[in-house]
Amino acid sequence: MNRLFKKYENLILLFCLLIFSAVLLSNNARGQRHRNLLERLVLTVVAPVQDAVTNSIRDVILMYNRYFQLVDVTKENTALRKMLGEQVYKNNLLREELKKYRRVDTLVSQSHDLDTKHTIIAGVSAWDSTNSAKTMVIDKGERDGVANGMIVMTNFGLVGRVVTVSNRASRVLLITDARSAVDAYVQRTRARLTVVGENQRACDLKYLSVKDDAKEGDMLVSSGLGGVFPAGIQIGRITSVETGPSRLYAKGTMVPSANLDRLEEVIVTKFAPPEAKPATPAQKEEDDS
Repeated sequence: MNRLFKKYENLILLFCLLIFSAVLLSNNARGQRHRNLLERLVLTVVAPVQDAVTNSIRDVILMYNRYFQLVDVTKENTALRKMLGEQVYKNNLLREELKKYRRVDTLVSQSHDLDTKHTIIAGVSAWDSTNSAKTMVIDKGERDGVANGMIVMTNFGLVGRVVTVSNRASRVLLITDARSAVDAYVQRTRARLTVVGENQRACDLKYLSVKDDAKEGDMLVSSGLGGVFPAGIQIGRITSVETGPSRLYAKGTMVPSANLDRLEEVIVTKFAPPEAKPATPAQKEEDDS
């Protein structure tokens, strides 16, 4: 028996190996079927959860990306708004400079009729418009040639006169101040009167005879008498005139031609009243006779 086993030992081992392989293959096939059933069961239960988690992660990533996109857009919008604000500011400055240039150009054109050696264009830097005073401060002073008593006006009319001067600035007494009085006449009829400030927007008319022809809307101009203001400068228009049989002088009001509440630039000019010429011998003889 042992001889027989030894003789066919290799064949017996090969046969046993084949049988063992067949058994393993059979077991693997049955296990594969069981695993397929288990996987399908697991997929049925887990797949919806997995999809939900995947979608949630995708949404979070999308929101994350959108958030940073919005942050970038917000930063860009902020930068654009800042740039727009700067451009609007610069544009407004240019508009103001253009308007100022036009106003100054008009004043310069007006000043050609005056003594250009003593004519200065000044800007208004401060106001003192209270119930007790009507003055303003201009940005020109002694170093610019401004002197006490110089006349201040615009292309529309008389503003006032310089009453205080420093090195860099000057104070102007407006014609609406109660301390101001301008000798004037009605341009239409040449009737004489005095324009007196009342610390209000309008001025009072003094010493206008009830016999003189003056009515609402008449233009008043400076007469040049008194040696304070030159002749022929517009002062303003009459807004009211009241007369009566028992009155010697009419009562009236006037509004300045220059808008004193909105002045930005003014003309400052020197006015020297004409000097009296010495009498000729012929005139002396006439006076003696």
